[in-house]
Amino acid sequence: MATLPLTAGGLACPCKRMASAAEFHAFGTKETFETEAADWIEARLEDALSRRGKATLFCSGGSTPGPIYETLSGLNLDWKNVTVGLADERWVSEDHEASNAALVRRTLLQNKAEAATFLPMKTADESAFGAEAALNESYGDAASVIDVLVLGMGEDGHTLSWFANAKGLGAATDPGNLLSVAAISAPKSKVTGPVTERMTLTYPAVARARSILLMMSGDKKKTVFDAANPDHPVSKMRKAAGKALTVFYRS
Repeated sequence: MATLPLTAGGLACPCKRMASAAEFHAFGTKETFETEAADWIEARLEDALSRRGKATLFCSGGSTPGPIYETLSGLNLDWKNVTVGLADERWVSEDHEASNAALVRRTLLQNKAEAATFLPMKTADESAFGAEAALNESYGDAASVIDVLVLGMGEDGHTLSWFANAKGLGAATDPGNLLSVAAISAPKSKVTGPVTERMTLTYPAVARARSILLMMSGDKKKTVFDAANPDHPVSKMRKAAGKALTVFYRS
């Protein structure tokens, strides 16, 4: 696949990235949605590999990206020079069904992509709030240049682990935060489930990403996205992402 020019990358100060309307693509079938998403990610990883000799891919969890990760795992990319990280993680061990790391290992880090370097977010610390500084040591370099960031969005307007009214949300979405990661304790709800403590990328880390793919499905999510309610965390993400944001939507 031919390499593609990237958008909105390499800014000296990510806080000054200009907001703009996201590039929006609607798909009628699940198959087309997944195929185009895999192609989109592949092209941008190939571009980074050709320009820098290395690439970074930061992944979100959930049921939507799983089949896309499985497709990516079989592609002929220079995986040994690809670093895979997480956009966010629930503070659980990898044997827990809610672990995003387990999902990524199961779907992406197999076949040819097994050669990639993986950076889990969960540490041995009992609480995420005691792990921020240490985790930033391992995530800081990789998150300084994120070539592809894959995100989802909930019907409540959350993205990453940025939940409205969450403990730690202010630090996570602070453009002046010097860390790439922040701890979050989300209000318990049907969206968060029983695991409310998490780790997430921060606003500056998102703002440094060269290409961001937000994937969502269903009319309710599109209504929330289109409303651009400033109280919804996804609106903060859109501001951080600026021109780097592309949305893939399936009704």
